[in-house]
Amino acid sequence: MKSWLTRSLATVILVLVTSLGLVAPASATSRATLKAAATAVAFETVGGSNYAHYKAKYPSSLNWGNDGCSVPNKVLLAGGLGVVIKVYGKVFESSCDRHDFGYRNFGKNTTTPGTHPKFSPTRTTKNRIDSRFYSNMKIQCDRKFGGIIKAPIRATCKAAARTFYEAVSHRADEAFFG
Repeated sequence: MKSWLTRSLATVILVLVTSLGLVAPASATSRATLKAAATAVAFETVGGSNYAHYKAKYPSSLNWGNDGCSVPNKVLLAGGLGVVIKVYGKVFESSCDRHDFGYRNFGKNTTTPGTHPKFSPTRTTKNRIDSRFYSNMKIQCDRKFGGIIKAPIRATCKAAARTFYEAVSHRADEAFFG
């Protein structure tokens, strides 16, 4: 009788402590593990398999929300940059998705839906995410417009990539820092 009572009391205490959040259940994923997964996704070369792998593994522990290559409506209506974005937004969509992922998981802006782990809301991290974004867009230009015949189109694509990069590196602090 005494051992049954001891086991029952221990079970009740464990359930209370776990439900109150004083200890995490054994199945919880550590913050370090999630940060490593987010790093693998945010800084991989576009077309890699980390995005799909970790999205399946941690569907709600990381912020997978994205809105493509979005920009404020006033930019789209103004022409110029808006035209470039409309033309190349689809070409760069995978790069934009990774860029969104990086901002939403490493930055401290919480205006978008979903979890916001804020792994590293520093200028250095933002710059790394923006640089990977630029590298990935250039890769997408090479893949989509490869070969000698498409060289002029590829050059235009890379100029558009530079425009996207300049826009986020100089004008997206609020999207990252809040």
